[in-house]
Amino acid sequence: MSAEAFRRVRVPLAKAAALAAVLFLGGLGAAAPAAALGDWGAGPASATVAPAGKNLTTVVIDDTADGTGVLNRSKLMAGLEEINFNEPTTVAIYTRDGLYEDNINTETLKRAKAQHPEWISASDSDKWADGLFIITLSVERTGGGQIGTYFGEDRKVGDGEAGLAQQRQIQAAGKSNFRISDWTAGVLDVARAAASEMNRPWYKSPALWWPVGLGAGAAGIGAAVYSSVRSNNRARTAAALDSGRASLTCVTMDLDNTEISARALPATGSAHAADLESRFTAFMQRYRELLQEQEALEGASKKEASTGTVRDRAVAYAAGADELDAIDDTIAAAAALYARTEGWRAAWRLQTTPLEDDLDGVPAILREAQNMNFGFFGSGDREAIIDAASATLSAWLPTARSRLQELNTQMEAGSIQVDEALDRLAALRTELSEQLKSFASSQIAAFSKSEREREAMQEEMDTAQSSPRRTRGSILDLTLPRLFWSSISYSSGYSSGVSSVQSSRSSASSGGSTRGYSGGGGSFSGSGSSSRF
Repeated sequence: MSAEAFRRVRVPLAKAAALAAVLFLGGLGAAAPAAALGDWGAGPASATVAPAGKNLTTVVIDDTADGTGVLNRSKLMAGLEEINFNEPTTVAIYTRDGLYEDNINTETLKRAKAQHPEWISASDSDKWADGLFIITLSVERTGGGQIGTYFGEDRKVGDGEAGLAQQRQIQAAGKSNFRISDWTAGVLDVARAAASEMNRPWYKSPALWWPVGLGAGAAGIGAAVYSSVRSNNRARTAAALDSGRASLTCVTMDLDNTEISARALPATGSAHAADLESRFTAFMQRYRELLQEQEALEGASKKEASTGTVRDRAVAYAAGADELDAIDDTIAAAAALYARTEGWRAAWRLQTTPLEDDLDGVPAILREAQNMNFGFFGSGDREAIIDAASATLSAWLPTARSRLQELNTQMEAGSIQVDEALDRLAALRTELSEQLKSFASSQIAAFSKSEREREAMQEEMDTAQSSPRRTRGSILDLTLPRLFWSSISYSSGYSSGVSSVQSSRSSASSGGSTRGYSGGGGSFSGSGSSSRF
């Protein structure tokens, strides 16, 4: 049917959409035969292949990154041959070692002029060749990189800001894999996204379909979301109630023993014992309140349990019951320590375990630091910062272990009072915290490239360390919960800081993709852009 004839056929939108679906599912348009279009692989690391994918005429692989290449060619070809392009297209893939400050648009053009002149249009030397799609992957030794997409004039996905937005979407398709260094999968993601956009027929346009069921779809989605939220609230309420009930049952069963232990604590001369005694007074009041809250939550109707208010009450109830369960364990351990009863060694072990765990976690922190990616160019001085900080922390570690062993020996011999031992243990944990804070400052300084990034990373580190650490039976974790840094929280905080900065960099780049071919491009204006990952 000609375009003019089609315009004369006036049918309701729903019927037109149905007709389009039939045409689409019927495979409108036959695949063009696959054939190589000449020797496009002139580069020293290039390979030219005539693939079997629909409308995929030629693949050029110019894989120079990391000296020997970073792509799995067999996996890449297998993936490309499963991709169907809307029009006969040559796909060129160029990988390179890059620097943060590179304009990879320009670097791609330079590579084309030097090694792949066929990539440039013969009829207009300021454009890319017709039928061509180029993917450039620039991998940086210091972590991260850039991804560029470039199009022949008959393959470009749009003009102006709309076209740039589509290019950003195509590039974004591969970034999750690029960020974990799965270069081959990322390139395939980009190729797949571009294939669906380049020369897309009218009947494949999402704009054709959305008006048809907009009203009913929106209503259905709204109802589904509302139902899902209520169901999720009920599930969370029930789970929190079960958890809190289990904790409070343990507290009830140990209640008599907890009261006896609290009375056995030294009445005078011990700051730690006095703190625990005051907590026991509040403990009993809180216990009665939680029993009442448990009864109220158990009596809530299904409708009430579906609300956010009851869900939040249940979560708070579970947290309160768990806290009481930790307090009674600590009071019992303290009583055993001060009275030197049969279980005092196990009670002391509960006091030293948090520090031992943190000391054991330091080597992993050091290994991660030595392998860290700095996130942008010029990392020589930054590596020196990490080396110096690692040497300081490494030198302190055996000293800390020796002092802890000495403390254990004195406790075993009975040559030190419990309060003094706890104070010295607190001092050791404080020193470790200061060492970790100093090391964090060095890592932050090495990775960040602006004051804003330093502040963002520091905030993530502080947030990770701010949650109260609760090792059951640990007096210091109960009485000084926010004083100490831990190695476990350190690693998660640093990872969160790096992710936050990388996300910010990626957002900034994708919000203003690099266009143009400055620094060597002359008047070249071929369609394409790049962004960071």
